[in-house]
Amino acid sequence: MWTADWWWDTQKKLPIGLTIAAIILSTDKTHLSTFRGDKKAWPVYLTIGNIDKDKRHKPTAHATVLIGYLPVAKLDNYTEILAPIVEAGKDGVDVVCADSFIRRVFPLLAAYVADFPEQCLVACCKESYCPKCLVTPEKRGLFVKSLLHDEEHTKVILEHKVSG
Repeated sequence: MWTADWWWDTQKKLPIGLTIAAIILSTDKTHLSTFRGDKKAWPVYLTIGNIDKDKRHKPTAHATVLIGYLPVAKLDNYTEILAPIVEAGKDGVDVVCADSFIRRVFPLLAAYVADFPEQCLVACCKESYCPKCLVTPEKRGLFVKSLLHDEEHTKVILEHKVSG
């Protein structure tokens, strides 16, 4: 991930000696119990882009950690789980690196990995629609121009959902 332009453009904004930790979050809805009802939740996993992807993708490397569970019915808990990361991203955190030096690191959300149904949920669109643009379901996969989802429209949908 450190070969991406985003990484270097962001790194240039920091003073010399400071660095970013590119946070990669992923979720995947799972069944928690089949004995007492049909309980489901989204486990939230975290890894960092500073780790080589070949190592990051190996389960034996333990490069991905579970940071919490989101109940299916309460996705607003995401802000609670991410609050410490957001705070650390503002001021940075002193971290002992692999070379034993202490560096000020700024964790920043770089990527969110989710399967298609979860992408649609986050984008506030139906599963048959594209989570990125406004193309209609029957035109998905065709080379047609389409507008991207509007952040303000998504906020309106979320506020409407909260207010009932």
